[in-house]
Parts: sequence; C-alpha cells; structure tokens
Amino acid sequence: MMDDLKRMVIFAHVVEAGSFSGAARRLGIAKSAVSKHVSVLEDSLGVRLLNRSTRRLSLTDIGDFYYQRCARIVEAVNEATDCITPLQENLSGTLRISSPVSFGVKHVVPLIHSFLQSHPSLKVEILLDDNIVDMVQEGIDVAIRVGWLSNSSLRARKLRDAHRLLCASPQYLEKMGIPETPEQLIEHQWIIFTLLPTPSHCTFTKNGKSKTVQVKGRIKVNNGNAVRSLVLEGSGIAALTDFLIDEDLKEGRLVHLLADYEISDAGIYAVYQDQRFQQAKIRAFIDYLSEHLQ
Repeated sequence: MMDDLKRMVIFAHVVEAGSFSGAARRLGIAKSAVSKHVSVLEDSLGVRLLNRSTRRLSLTDIGDFYYQRCARIVEAVNEATDCITPLQENLSGTLRISSPVSFGVKHVVPLIHSFLQSHPSLKVEILLDDNIVDMVQEGIDVAIRVGWLSNSSLRARKLRDAHRLLCASPQYLEKMGIPETPEQLIEHQWIIFTLLPTPSHCTFTKNGKSKTVQVKGRIKVNNGNAVRSLVLEGSGIAALTDFLIDEDLKEGRLVHLLADYEISDAGIYAVYQDQRFQQAKIRAFIDYLSEHLQ
C-alpha cells in the first residue's frame, strides 16, 4: 500500500513537471528511479498512463483521469504536513530562489541573512538572472519577477508596486535640454531596456489622457543596473523603477523628468508553482519578503 502511494505521488510530480528529469529534481532522486516507479505503477494498473516520445510526455485519457485523483491525494498529504509545520521550531531543507540581478542584489540578498537567522536549519540557493527562468526545469521554489506577468499555470503574490520614473543626469540635461512634454522626447537619446514588453515605446498619462511616444536610442541593454549606469554617465534618458534610482534622485545624481505625467507602473511579484506543492518554507519566505519590501 505504501509503495502504491509513493508511486502515485511520483506520477503526479512527473505530470506537474512535464518530464521525468523535472520530477527527479523536485524529489531529489535519480531520473531512472522516477521512470521505473511510473513503469511499475502502469504495470500494476494494467494501463498506460503516459505517452512517451523523445521530446515530450503527454497523458493518455486514462492517465489524465488517474492524475486528477492522484493530485487530490498529494494535496491532502501536503495539507496534513502543513498542519504539522507550524508546530516545528525550524524550517529545513533548501530553498531555491531566482531574482532579476538588479532587484536581487539590492533588495533580496540583504534579507537572506536575517531570514536564515530565524531558520537555522534552512539553506538557500539564489539564482540571479534577468531572463525569465523556467522554474520547473531549474527546480526554483520562489521566483521574484519585476514587470508584468503573462498568463501562466504558476501562482503569484504581488509584493509591491514598482513605480517607473523618467530620469536623466544633470550633465545630459545641460547639454540636451529638459523635455517638457512627451512629444519632445523624440529629440532625445533613450537608453533602451530590451526586457520591457515594448522597449521602443513609452506611454505617458496626464489628466486621464494618454500619449504613447516612440523613442530612439543608440544603446540597447538587457539589465536594469546597466541602464542606470548609462543614464548616470549622461548617455541618455530612461524610465527606471523607483527601487533602482530612489537614492540617485535624493542625492541629485539624477533628475525626475515630466513629473506631472504618469508612466505605467510595473509590479514586483513572488511567483511559485502550483498551490498543492507549496511548502511551508516557501510561504514563510514570501511572507518575509512581503513584510520587508512594503
């Protein structure tokens, strides 16, 4: 009976991960062991649950029916475990976190020390990458994402808004002049952040009316800190999130432009995999982030 339950849990992980290798990373066991458990499960049931090819796995009709029942069991097991977790003094295991480089270095990494002090049995691995990380393939528990979320099977919790502010250095403005309307931006050099949904367009709103401007620039870059550095050097102007430039504005290294206009805000999100696999360590870290980032 226990072996059957174990194989059902492994099968559910395979379906959720979309591959034997992804499930193996989640479970911390060998890919060959995952494949064997699923094969034994199919043999014991006398049916094929998965269609296998060199590129992907897919559920058979019977497999889909069976998975829905297995998922309920996994959820019930996790709920039972979660009820016990608050009674434990410490969280344990490894928490894998991914974050964009700029935000991670400035805001996530400084929180890790104090978080681990509260949970001495917990380990943390941090992956800093400005590209969208495949959470399943990389075995990520919590991904911090800044911007706008696309539709996904993943769950997300908004931690805070990320206000975008148009800015430039005093040296640049002395040379090129201060734009007073969005239309005047076409005369300026823009540091183009390529990871934005529309890197060469920016929409400004004032009194309920919006104006979208197509901007130009000789420099394109895929990192927020790099954009900030280029703006500080006087290479051009850019719309940057407040958490990157708040100190620069206070110290006068950058100037906030078109302050009476609003630029569409981004959000800062904690993204995690399906609720049924959410563990107490993930909830604890997301709660900690939410409290401290506010």
